[in-house]
Amino acid sequence: MVICKKDEAYYDDNYINYELQTSLRKIEFYVNLLRKWIPPSQTIFELGIGKGHFLHAAMAYYKCAGCDINEFGVGAAKDKLPNADIVVGSYESIPTNPSPDAVVAWDVLEHIAALDEALSCIHSKIDKGGFLVGIVPVYDGPLGGLVRFLDSDQTHVSKLSRHQWLEKLRSHNFTIMESGGVIRKLIFNRYYFHIARPQFLMRHIGSAYYFVAQK
Repeated sequence: MVICKKDEAYYDDNYINYELQTSLRKIEFYVNLLRKWIPPSQTIFELGIGKGHFLHAAMAYYKCAGCDINEFGVGAAKDKLPNADIVVGSYESIPTNPSPDAVVAWDVLEHIAALDEALSCIHSKIDKGGFLVGIVPVYDGPLGGLVRFLDSDQTHVSKLSRHQWLEKLRSHNFTIMESGGVIRKLIFNRYYFHIARPQFLMRHIGSAYYFVAQK
């Protein structure tokens, strides 16, 4: 089960400025991460599309589809991407005929109460050699206490450390191909920082952790 309000109130309650917090810099980081591992023209399925910002950028390189349990977000995404295959739903909505080459989950897995069930489902629906690529907030390291203190999103139910996330993925037969840390912060409702370098430092102190996991 994914825990989330299914209307516009979720965005009002949990994002001070959704557009800034879904910045071009962040989207470019996600797209470039995929392009490093996944050839162009393959099929990407986004779990938790939000308002469609990532899919809008990814469609320049991939065949894209996705889902979200938030009906308001799905409506906004369909307005942005009228030709995309977008549905209201969660991980059970991932298609198998054909299966996607990659499932992406940007700030989604932490919302899933039945995390083991979700990862098993995702693994079963990706073809051998396919990928699960995502990012999650982490609650360990030098910034872990601050992350926990500032995290007012009550739908964050899987609050794990970076090590626990990686071990959880491995326990579901994923191989970690790449992982690292990111610091993300909205300042004064005017500036959004998305810092992913240098990785030798971000890997240990980042308030969020990204991963590329292969089946």
